[in-house]
Formats: sequence, structure tokens, C-alpha cells
Amino acid sequence: MSNSVKENIKYFEKAGEIARRIKKEIIPNIVKPGEKILSIVDAIEGEIAKNNAQPAFPTNIAIDYIAAHYTPDNEKDKDTIIPEDKIVKVDFGVHVNGYPADNAISFYFGEDDDLHAMIETAKEAFFKALEIIKPGVELTQIGSVIEDYVNERGYKVIENLNGHKMDQYVLHGDKELPVSSKTRNPGKIEANEVYAMEIFVTKGAGWAKAIDDIRIYSVIEQLPKRLPIHLKSARIILSEIIKERKGLPFTPRWLLKKFSYPEVRIAIASLERVGVLIPYPVLVEKDTAPVAQYEDTILITRDGARVLT
Repeated sequence: MSNSVKENIKYFEKAGEIARRIKKEIIPNIVKPGEKILSIVDAIEGEIAKNNAQPAFPTNIAIDYIAAHYTPDNEKDKDTIIPEDKIVKVDFGVHVNGYPADNAISFYFGEDDDLHAMIETAKEAFFKALEIIKPGVELTQIGSVIEDYVNERGYKVIENLNGHKMDQYVLHGDKELPVSSKTRNPGKIEANEVYAMEIFVTKGAGWAKAIDDIRIYSVIEQLPKRLPIHLKSARIILSEIIKERKGLPFTPRWLLKKFSYPEVRIAIASLERVGVLIPYPVLVEKDTAPVAQYEDTILITRDGARVLT
């Protein structure tokens, strides 16, 4: 293993260590029925900062049939709280020097045994797949193992939400780690790769669809030399985003620490209009059925895989 690869792995491991500690020591104490989701994400992202790291992406709290990309909005979610009778997914990431760790866990505080079982199924499917992961294994084979296990338990995977390879300042790399046998992804697992392996489980259609609600963006990889951005505040905000995030996602909520709400709202609209932002719409289960999620970051070793988070 070259020194550069060792250095990269060291950063992934540090990010994973921070994420693991937050997941085990902080999140179970703050995700409770009646707690405001804005307060929870502030606590998680504040803890990341205390560890001299940054969020790899805006912390998501997805409730019930919402599957992904739901980070709280300062205006819309002032009074949104953790419910007792619905599944709650907490999906957060940490990056150190651009190297990300991505993980997610689900909570349910009610008495519906089926919803509890759905959460357990997502987690168990992760560890079933982990058993076969090693260099040379076909990515599609991993998807088959996950899907078969989930189906045996009486549920479905959300087949268009897959795991993903990660690299420096890249959350979704050049390979996907599928959760279904229907996903035909060429390629094999290779040593020293890092993946976020995530599994969404439902009794619904098993398909996620986008809705008209965008809370997360990233900047396009190649910016044109000349941008038709006439609004000074939009140019300043774009420079701030590039400096702080590079290619990693951000949320307008973060910009409110330095800019006013009207400035941020108008700047985001202006930047979207000229095509420099990639929007990530909120994703929901097609049949509005409850969704459970489990995710960890794994490092591919010579003999298998090691969980970093």
C-alpha cells in the first residue's frame, strides 16, 4: 500500500471514528419524541465541529414515508418534532480534509411490531451483505444478497436508492453499491475502496420519487469562466459555498449564519437559474409507505470489509 493511500485511509478512519462516537453517544440521547428536529441537527453538526471536522452533507431527519434529502428548514420546520408513532431516520456524515464518512440509523418509539421489525431488517441486511464483501466480488451479487434477505422478511428494498463509493470531496463516486438484483451495475469491489452501504426497507412500492421540495444543493464540478451572475450577494454567497464545501452538498440553512434570509433565498434562486447548482429534491416512498434505513461506511480490506462508522 502506497503512502498516499495510507494517508487517505487515515482521514476516512478519523471521519468514521467521529461519526461512530456521535451515533452511539450523542444521537440516542437527543432523538426523542417531542424534540424539535432543528435542535437535533444543530446538536449533531455542532458536535462534528467540536471534533475539528465538518459535516459531509447536511444532516437529514426523514420521518415516515420520507426517504432521503430532508434536512430541516429554518422557516418550514420551526415546530417540527420527533413523533412517537412513525419511523425516524437520522442520516449524517462527517468529513476530515474532504474524506467523508456516511451513516444512518432509524428510530421508532411506538408499539407497532412491524415497524420495529422493518428497522431490524434494514440493519440485518447490511450485516448479511458485509459477510460476502471482499475484493473481486461483483457489485450486483451484493445487491442480490440484500434484496433476498429483505424479501424473506416480508419487505422490499427501495431499489433506486443505492450505496455509493466515496472519495475526497466526492460523496457519490464512480461506482454504486446496489441493493437489488435488478440493478445492473458493472464492476467489482476492489481493495482500499470506501463505500457507504445504505439500505432502505419498506412495504410500499420499493421505489423513491422526487417531490417539489429542495433543501440541499451542491455546486457543479466545472464552473464556466464567465458567469452571468449580476447580483452581488449571489456572487459572494457562491464564493462562500465553494470555499467551504468544494464539491460537497450544502443547505441554505447554513448560510443564514452569515447572510440574511432574503439574501440567501434570492441568491439560491439566482444561482439555480444560471445552472451552477445541483438540486437534491426530497425523496419519498412512491406509495407513501413507511421507510426504515440503515447505513455505515465500509473500507474494503485485502480479506473483506471493515466498518468505519
